[in-house]
Amino acid sequence: SARSPWWPRETRSGSDIGSRRPPTALYTDLLPQMQPSPPSPDLPGPRIAVIVGSAGYRRLLITLIRAALPLAKIEEVDPFSQTITMRGAGASVGTDSDIIILGGIGTEAEALSALRRLRARESCPPIILLTSHELEPMSSNLCAAGAAAVLLKDALSQNALAQAILHLTGRAPAHADSNVAPRQYGQFAFMVDGERVVLAIDGFKSLATLSANTMAQVMMAEAVDDRSRVVVKIPLSTPYHDAAVVQRFCERYHCFSSLKGRSVVRYLDAGIAGSWPYVVLEYLAAGDLRRRMANGLATNASIRILHQTSMALMDVHAGGFAHMDLKPENIFFRDDGNLVLIDFNISTRIGGVTRNQNSGDVLGSPFYMSPEQGRGLPIDGRSDLYSAGVIFYEMLTGERPFSGENSAQVIFQHLHEEIPLLPKRIRHLQPIVDKLLAKNPDERFAGASDLAAALEPLLDPGDTAIANDVISSR
Repeated sequence: SARSPWWPRETRSGSDIGSRRPPTALYTDLLPQMQPSPPSPDLPGPRIAVIVGSAGYRRLLITLIRAALPLAKIEEVDPFSQTITMRGAGASVGTDSDIIILGGIGTEAEALSALRRLRARESCPPIILLTSHELEPMSSNLCAAGAAAVLLKDALSQNALAQAILHLTGRAPAHADSNVAPRQYGQFAFMVDGERVVLAIDGFKSLATLSANTMAQVMMAEAVDDRSRVVVKIPLSTPYHDAAVVQRFCERYHCFSSLKGRSVVRYLDAGIAGSWPYVVLEYLAAGDLRRRMANGLATNASIRILHQTSMALMDVHAGGFAHMDLKPENIFFRDDGNLVLIDFNISTRIGGVTRNQNSGDVLGSPFYMSPEQGRGLPIDGRSDLYSAGVIFYEMLTGERPFSGENSAQVIFQHLHEEIPLLPKRIRHLQPIVDKLLAKNPDERFAGASDLAAALEPLLDPGDTAIANDVISSR
C-alpha cells in the first residue's frame, strides 16, 4: 500500500485559518530578481530542515542550497519515513532549524494541515512552502496559515531560493536591496518524445534553440532584468524522479559550479523546471575552437591552445572528474581570449566508466575517444589527455589522426592503428603527439600538469599573454 506522509491527508477547507499564528514574513513569490548577495560574514550558515518526499527532488534541492550557501547545515527529512512522527503539539523535525523548507504537498488541504501542525510549536522557524502551479492561486491562504514564502516547486530558481533563505533568517547583508519585484517566468518550449513541453524558468526568457537531442535541450536566453544573453541547458536525461541519475548530476554540478568559472563555463543560476533540473550558463560569444580551426591555426597558436587546455583540465581533474567529451565543439573562448571548457554532461568520476546506465552503450564522441573509453574500461584524467592529443593533431594538420565510415571503425583505429606522423615542418612536435596518443595510458603524460610543463618551453614568448593570464589568475 502507498505510504502516507506524517501530515494526515485531510479534506478540511481553509475557512478556519484566521486564528492561527501569522507568518514570520509574507513573501509568496515576491523576491528580488537578482543573484543572492553573500550572507553576512558575522553570522554562521543557516540551519535548514528540508522536508520533501521525492528522494530525487530532495537531493536536487539540497545540492542547489549547498551551491548557493556552502556554510548551510542541512537536515534532510523524508516525510514518508516510518521514523518521522507527529507528537503532541508539533512535529519532531526541524526543531533546531533556522528555517524549514516544506515540499511534496499534493493538495491545499494537505498544505494547510502540515502548516498548522508545524506552526503550533512555540518556536517554529519560518517555513518556505514549495507548491505546484495548481496551488499558486491559494498562496494567500497558505501564507495566512503560516507559510513565510511560497515558491513554485516546478519553476524553482537557486538564486531565488537562496535569497528567500537569507532574508527570512536575517542573514542578508545590511547593504542588500530589500525591495522586491514580482517574479517573471519565461516560457521554454521544445519537443520530448513527440510531445510539446513548455517549462517556466524564473528570470529568463527563451530566444532560440542552440542544440537539441535526447540528452539535453540547450537554448539561448535573455535575462529579464538586464537583457543579458545566457545559455539555458536542460538535461533531459536527468528527470528528478530517477534518484540514481540525479545523484550523478548533483555530483557534477557541485564540482563544476564550485570552480567559479576559472577555466570552465560560469554557472549563473540553476533550478528545477517541470521534471528536470536546469542550469543557466554564461554566453560565450567569441565562439568555439571548431570555428577557429575552420580558419586555420598557426603552429604557435595550436601549442598555446593545447597549453591552455591542459591548464583547464588541471582544474577539472582536481575536482575528481574526467571531462570525457573533450572536442573542439566543447572548447570555447571568452572575449579576452581565455579558453573555457563546456558540456560536462557525461563527465565521469575518476575510476568510473562512461556508459549509458540503461543501455550500457559507451558514451562520448568516437573521433576523440581514448582506447580505454572506447572499450568501456575505468578511466582517469589521462583519457582526456588522449582526446587533447587528437585535437592537437587536428589543429596542426587540419585532419583527424583516425577516421572511419562508422563509430566502430573509428574506435577500432584508436585501439589498433599506429599514430600517424606529422608533416616534416612540424615533426619536432611528434614526441608530444606520441605521448598524448599512446594506446596504453601508462605511456602518456601522468597528468595535465606534466603536459603543461612539457609545452611551456615551446610557447612563443610573443604569444603567451593569454596563457600567462590564466596562470596568474590561479
